Amino acid sequence: MLQMLELKTLSKHFGGVKAVDNLDLSIGKGSIFGVIGPNGSGKSTTINLICGLMEKTTGGVFLDGEDITKHAPHQVVGAGIG
Repeated sequence: MLQMLELKTLSKHFGGVKAVDNLDLSIGKGSIFGVIGPNGSGKSTTINLICGLMEKTTGGVFLDGEDITKHAPHQVVGAGIG
């Protein structure tokens, strides 16, 4: 089975600053995927949310349909994401 990483309406707000706002994204297993953008566009915040290093404001991170949003970082890495 091919793993699928999905971000559904993922958001992280710091007070009035919306670092990531309602991000929807699907990435298939074996894909090579880059995140580019200017400073302050939310790249590092998005990666930190996926890896479980930050708590989301809204939305979720899913691996093969399972919500891994609240998994500890070591569990996320153990699932093959890092």
